[in-house]
Amino acid sequence: MPCENKVTFYVPRGYDDLFDGQSLAAHGYDYRATEVRCGNTDPWGDRTICESCASNKSKMAEIKIQDDNTAADNAWLRSAGWGEM
Repeated sequence: MPCENKVTFYVPRGYDDLFDGQSLAAHGYDYRATEVRCGNTDPWGDRTICESCASNKSKMAEIKIQDDNTAADNAWLRSAGWGEM
């Protein structure tokens, strides 16, 4: 499975008090660095994969198997009317 490496993401920080309510990030500044461990969920809801794991075919195959199993579980749960877990 994924390793202990961390991946840095730059995410928008907060909102300013502009009348239109746009985030500061929409104006090109005010980001913060967020570190996420490889294999965990990133700030946008996707899986974080570090560069060393992304270039390792066997690790990526393990991750694909886990993703396929999760998709199959969620499909069964949806078909039973329970939604996703």
